[in-house]
Amino acid sequence: MNKPSLLPDIDRAIFASAFVASLRKAELPVSIHSGERYAGALAATEPTRRTQLYWVSRVCLVHDARHLDAFDRVFDVVFEGGALPTGRGARKSNTHQEPSFPSAEQRRRAARNQQADVGGGVPWSQAPSASPEDDDPPDDDNEMVLPELLPAELAQIADQPFDLLSDDELTAIGAWLEQAAIAWPRKPVRRMKQSNAGRLDRRRTLSAARRTGGDPVQLMWNDRRRRTRRVVMVADVSGSMQTFVRPYMHVLRALSTHVDAEAFAFSTTITRITPALRRSDPTEAVAAASELVDDRFSGTKIATSLQTLMSHSSWSTLLRGSVVIVASDGWDTDSADDMDRRMQRLARMAHRVIWVNPRAAADGFEPLVGGMAAALPHCDVMLSGHSLRAMRHVLLAIGN
Repeated sequence: MNKPSLLPDIDRAIFASAFVASLRKAELPVSIHSGERYAGALAATEPTRRTQLYWVSRVCLVHDARHLDAFDRVFDVVFEGGALPTGRGARKSNTHQEPSFPSAEQRRRAARNQQADVGGGVPWSQAPSASPEDDDPPDDDNEMVLPELLPAELAQIADQPFDLLSDDELTAIGAWLEQAAIAWPRKPVRRMKQSNAGRLDRRRTLSAARRTGGDPVQLMWNDRRRRTRRVVMVADVSGSMQTFVRPYMHVLRALSTHVDAEAFAFSTTITRITPALRRSDPTEAVAAASELVDDRFSGTKIATSLQTLMSHSSWSTLLRGSVVIVASDGWDTDSADDMDRRMQRLARMAHRVIWVNPRAAADGFEPLVGGMAAALPHCDVMLSGHSLRAMRHVLLAIGN
């Protein structure tokens, strides 16, 4: 029986970036590439012991022996140390007692309350435990391909919340977002294609064997074809989301200008804005899409809007088997019971549900609002999407 992961239900990207920030506050030089490799290593290895977590962290983040002592001190502070031997002699020894760990709830509570000397510890972001398993076979083409480096003018504001940026900065971010998403998730279809691996193609194998005296000298293989999976984004344009409407409109345009993507905006009613966003000029497209929504910056009826979307004769077909992104803070005038029923149905129709809540970036955030608390169990993941770097994580989550 496999041991449980040391980081259950943890958003590893946020965890890795926060731990890297703690190291940088302790004056350890950690590059952006090292942080990305660290997040990838955590997802690939899924450490089950603290010793494994230590070595994965050290190999990915420390590249100079002079920084080992400082790294050990930060690791010990962040992870409530004492159980892990960190001296130079202890690093060469594997004969130590494995520490016992608190429950997931105790770790999350401790992470919220702890103020570490190197900058306040690591904030934990929990993904819902009820996320469905993906039955599709793994495919290397499913990853979202994004530029590893941001332009210099954007790197300086990558961590700034959208509501603190100027119009010119938002325009520059929007242009980058429209160029960033260059690959989409794919799904298998019934049609087959010739391949070097996969399933044995008996018909082609036997046909080729006729040329070799009936002996199947060369085996022929085939595999399922894959096509782009539809992406549907539903953005909240109510009064509580006013400061985030413009950058999210650029994200909607980035989605709608690619193959098989749809964009909707809602406040008290829901409106399809895909045709307006497909205009050639980004500024005109965002302005035209905003004008289509008559009730923007008013109240919020999330459950009612989702019900309209799922009951529409043509819109509902767009949701089946799609990756659905709901961008909202969860503040809803509809009842929590209605939200629970609507999200439960949406989770059954969609392949994957991603909730983007810019309020989740605040310190000590907890999904206690009625609508958000009712929706979260039916989401595969919840991300903040409050800045350019956080929005990059959203684009990566689409391709997973």
